[in-house]
Amino acid sequence: MTTIDLTLTFETPLNIGSGAQRGTLADRAMIKDDRGWPYVPASALKGRLRHAVEQIAAGLGDSVCDTHRNMCRDEARACRVCCIFGAPWIPGRLRFERLTLSGPQELVELLEARTSKQQYPPTAHRYGVAISRRRGVAEENLLFTTELFEPGTPLEFSGTLRGDLSVRDAALVVAGLRSLPALGRGKSGGLGWVTTEVVVKGDGEIWNDATLRAALTEEPEEADA
Repeated sequence: MTTIDLTLTFETPLNIGSGAQRGTLADRAMIKDDRGWPYVPASALKGRLRHAVEQIAAGLGDSVCDTHRNMCRDEARACRVCCIFGAPWIPGRLRFERLTLSGPQELVELLEARTSKQQYPPTAHRYGVAISRRRGVAEENLLFTTELFEPGTPLEFSGTLRGDLSVRDAALVVAGLRSLPALGRGKSGGLGWVTTEVVVKGDGEIWNDATLRAALTEEPEEADA
């Protein structure tokens, strides 16, 4: 069993979208748990990470399927990325979980102290306006608000990814994580810019950066079935 202990530190405010407008009147609400605290959903992380790993794997010479047109169907002949993340016909080897708030400490203490589901922490709104792609100017009557949590405070979110991964698989995942510049909405406007820290263990043994780097420089082999 391979584990990847992961901490994302958001250097700028983040907004990961939510269809629910609970506790806010903002046009672009952010996803929150039942106590009103933000988190990074497993699905959002998995989608962005898979795209990054596909690009890195292809650049290193691994065979990668076309996820937009013809994803792998046969587990015995699946590409490495589909083996790691899965496909409609293939279970993935890596299991994701939501990343929960882990810093700064004063916010974590406040989160743990709140027990009532009605005690939602306050959020802030940022104002923006849609731009016409055809005219290249601000659209009339399209002012919108984006919900932000504690803007100005670097937020940390942590969790663990688990799976039956080879050293090369884990190295690709770590390389993908470290290549992610941002998560969520408003990246071009400076929202969601992130730095990543990871600790990788295979059967209890730490795989350091040198081990992972060596696995990436080896000639790629077919993904194990």
